[in-house]
Amino acid sequence: MKCFTPSEIDEIDNLWRALPAEHMWTGWAAAGRKPEQIWIFRTRAHWRQFPLSKTDTGYAIADERGLVVARAKSLKALL
Repeated sequence: MKCFTPSEIDEIDNLWRALPAEHMWTGWAAAGRKPEQIWIFRTRAHWRQFPLSKTDTGYAIADERGLVVARAKSLKALL
């Protein structure tokens, strides 16, 4: 897997902070200085975690089973 850069992590944080309070994404988390995955959290009836990863052409987000549910060339487009 490819690692997220500090500027990409800052972009994720800025995108998350710009969301309205009622948006389904409730937060995100990353582990380590150069994470290979970032977890996006959602809550509706219960908490769910979606791993975000980098691809050769952009970004992909998967469900709890690891099945890719969305791909995009930019983080903003993925949102």
